[in-house]
Amino acid sequence: MKLRQSQTSATYLLPDPGELDQRVTIRRRVDEPSDDFGVEPTYPDSFETWAKKAQPGAAAYQGSVQTETTVTHYFTLRFRKGITADHEVVCGEQLYRVRRVRDLNSKRRFLLLECEELGTDRGVNNAEQSLFTR
Repeated sequence: MKLRQSQTSATYLLPDPGELDQRVTIRRRVDEPSDDFGVEPTYPDSFETWAKKAQPGAAAYQGSVQTETTVTHYFTLRFRKGITADHEVVCGEQLYRVRRVRDLNSKRRFLLLECEELGTDRGVNNAEQSLFTR
């Protein structure tokens, strides 16, 4: 496909059948006050879906590090309304924070979630708790 000068964004290839092969959980994180003057994460909304997991290229990763919005993984999934940067992706035991959400080619068929890897699901919550209670 030839790019025109008037085209303002890239055209992305939609996933082929069978590429959405990772079972992930998308959950909305809400931090609520706890008794020890810290915060306790709660997850009021969550759902499971199939996704494609990929890592960005070196240039994209370096650019995200320089802007302090590190993107370590991309997740492509079927379009859903309401997914924001308040959500997290759990894939296996790994936890990812959603940084940006992009509608691929503005077709409302697939979403591209740009995420930052936080570590294992159990270890991250304890580490984040200690940051808030210091």
